[in-house]
Amino acid sequence: MSTASTATIVAGPGDTVLKVYPGSLDRRTRAALEREQAALSAAAHVPAILRVDEIGTLPDGRTTLRMPRCDRSLAALTEPLPVADALLVGETVARALAAAHAAGVVHGSVTPGNVLLRPSGEPVVADFGVTLRRRFPRDPLYDLEFAAPETVRDQTMDERTDRYGLGAVLHLVLTGEPPHRAAVGEQPAVRIHRVLTEPVAPITRPDIPDELAALVGDLLSKDPERRPRNAEIQLGRLLGAVPPAIPLDLPDEPILVLEPSRPEQPPRGTATRKRKYGTAIGILAGFCAAAAVPWFLSTTNEGTKPPGPAGPRVSPVEITLSPPVDRGTFVELSWTSNAVLDYAVVLAGEDRQEPQVILVRRATHRRIEVRPGLRYCFLIQGMNPQGTYESRPQPIRGAVCKP
Repeated sequence: MSTASTATIVAGPGDTVLKVYPGSLDRRTRAALEREQAALSAAAHVPAILRVDEIGTLPDGRTTLRMPRCDRSLAALTEPLPVADALLVGETVARALAAAHAAGVVHGSVTPGNVLLRPSGEPVVADFGVTLRRRFPRDPLYDLEFAAPETVRDQTMDERTDRYGLGAVLHLVLTGEPPHRAAVGEQPAVRIHRVLTEPVAPITRPDIPDELAALVGDLLSKDPERRPRNAEIQLGRLLGAVPPAIPLDLPDEPILVLEPSRPEQPPRGTATRKRKYGTAIGILAGFCAAAAVPWFLSTTNEGTKPPGPAGPRVSPVEITLSPPVDRGTFVELSWTSNAVLDYAVVLAGEDRQEPQVILVRRATHRRIEVRPGLRYCFLIQGMNPQGTYESRPQPIRGAVCKP
């Protein structure tokens, strides 16, 4: 059965992680995966491709991939990047795809979640190959807003759909929006129809070169044959012509929460850490540890209680989380506040030992993946220089949330 997310990331030995898939591989699929990885080794000289160090199997039969650890991705990006940063990301993705295609390997699902940052801050593309995507298919609505029309229509995955994915990533870093953003409450059939039939609106940002805006439009063409083959050359030329961005001082951001959890949690109210990033890609960097959240999903019959104050408050800040919209494999959240805050979504569920924290910056809506049939609680934390504030928790599926 398809799921919204078919693999779990867990801590591996040293500076590695294990990507754990929910089942085993038959002999033919295992051989296909090994051929795919062997072919990809021909592109090992390209640092923009995140390598797979080992294909393994857990004692219960589940398949694992061991790879270098990268805790951050573009998945949580909600604001446009400077043109130089956006071009750096796009040129990196384009070079990685070109090298893989030359080796005979298709990525199959180029999305912001597959564009990661190494600890050094360099962008890198992960999860090449279609073998595991076909063995463990996701829900058709997963990352629909970034999917090529032919992938949505009949699960086509080839070099042309990879080029569409490159265009979708460029669209995100240049506008802060996916090519087809989902509207809260929109029916799945309507979303799918938009992806299949509606053209992506042209990018009108005034500081973007016309050539770059045109390239993104061509990459996102409904006609696969119109998508440019040598985008890395064009992006490289544009990158060389744009002045580098000024290094920015940005708050850290939790992009990926690894399991099992850390043995110790930082104390509640820990201030957001900041540091300088000396490279253009530094704008994407974020913190990988979040303040502990002292609330949990309860299996008792106690009523819902509002959480206590998170720290000193200098003004009566309020955050109101609307009742979550349950879509089966994901939940749509939206909230409001009477103050300007940076937000984090806190998720507690029956399938995890401790809450997961996902920073969303200034966004006031978020789609969160969940497992069908399990109970969950959601909470919004808001942060500004004066303190940290919380909404009342909201449950789904009969969950009881308590502070």
